[in-house]
Amino acid sequence: MPARARTARFLRAYLRGGAGAFSQEETVVHVGGEPREATLYLPERPARAPGWVVLHGLTVPGRRHVAMTRFVRSLAASGAVVLVPDVPSWRGLRLDIEAARETLAAGTLHLAGHPRVQAGGVGAIGFSFGATQALMAATDPRLTDALRAVVGFGGYCSVERMIRAVFAGEHEWEGTQYRIDPDPYGRWLLAGNYLTLVPGCEHMHAVRDAALALAVEAGRVGAYAWEPAYDPLKAEVRARLARDEQAIWDILAPPSGAQVRDLEGARRLADAFTTGAMHQDPRVDPRPLLPALHGRITLTHGRADRLIPFTETLRLCSMIPAHLDASCTITGLFAHSAGATGIHPLAWMRETLAFMRLLNRALYSL
Repeated sequence: MPARARTARFLRAYLRGGAGAFSQEETVVHVGGEPREATLYLPERPARAPGWVVLHGLTVPGRRHVAMTRFVRSLAASGAVVLVPDVPSWRGLRLDIEAARETLAAGTLHLAGHPRVQAGGVGAIGFSFGATQALMAATDPRLTDALRAVVGFGGYCSVERMIRAVFAGEHEWEGTQYRIDPDPYGRWLLAGNYLTLVPGCEHMHAVRDAALALAVEAGRVGAYAWEPAYDPLKAEVRARLARDEQAIWDILAPPSGAQVRDLEGARRLADAFTTGAMHQDPRVDPRPLLPALHGRITLTHGRADRLIPFTETLRLCSMIPAHLDASCTITGLFAHSAGATGIHPLAWMRETLAFMRLLNRALYSL
């Protein structure tokens, strides 16, 4: 089926909330020798079709996240076989690097041997944290012949720059400085994984656990992390913390609508988190692996993203080997935690056409 026809089918299903002609079944994929739940989507037509493995991000709903489910159902409706393996550690909001490598390898090899998947290799799609992990996992020598393409939505490149944006809202590309009001969800995730590795914070188990509890609550409730719904819990936690812990908490979880007052303290804390994260697992940095990428690489990022800034995808794309067929699209139509708001109709048309070209390219990868 031509790429444009696939794109039209995808968009039609997406605009209908993911409704389309496909079937859905629960299956099992063996990851590292252990059975892992997965959801398999099969297109209506019985002919062999392109196969895609999709990695969900660090969210409590995991593969059942509403936005991701809409996307994968639309992808199946476009005429693709789609496999979404469960990543339990990511649903537990643990920044588990090995989980991505093993899950993507298992899912790719599982799909490559599926009777409904066309010969010649499959593709991988990652969202958010999963986007960068998909790129890194794609360098696995086991997948050289089986994996033909990677599509990443909203990934990061530099651990240091990404964490600085999460804490201080500052990011940069080619000498231009940008500022965002960062989504606090990122700080909660980082604190839940790395706070007690930060010098001077080794004893702050209560702060670490409370930050992770906020992130879990955000996943359960589904409201954006900056909304007032979480203010009572933030205040309750702060009241029972020691004074030194309160100073950290005020950076991690200020009241909704309030900016972090101690910006220099936020910068210092970001640098300390970078050191802790890299010490805990240097594999969180994708840059050493990027030269080993192969196949067709399609990257995109929301310009208004408040969780991971769009400059990180620009940086990722700039570091992919020049001989690869790589592309990068920055769009105003979507983001982790912001969408298309206040876009002039003419600009919206340009953005829509660019996004359709992105879909054509991505769906034509297989």
